[in-house]
Amino acid sequence: MELTRLGPNTITDRDLFRAEISGVRTLGYATADEEHETGIRAIGMPILDIGGRLRAAISVAAPAFRCTAEQLTEFLPAMRSAADNIKILLPSG
Repeated sequence: MELTRLGPNTITDRDLFRAEISGVRTLGYATADEEHETGIRAIGMPILDIGGRLRAAISVAAPAFRCTAEQLTEFLPAMRSAADNIKILLPSG
């Protein structure tokens, strides 16, 4: 599968992409700084079910001129709380 450039910071190198995914697993969230679209930054986190399987994700996006990548991390506590609340509501199985 080709890693197609969508924004100015899209990761198109497979080794860099693997390293990014590894970092996301370690941190428990991902950031996108104009990777998908010019002028947009976002932060997202997975919602895992009780068994640890990925079931959904939540994210917050903002125009790059209004929010730095560092400022997006201020949303993490609220996002973790929301993810935990959603996790409880997910059907098992």
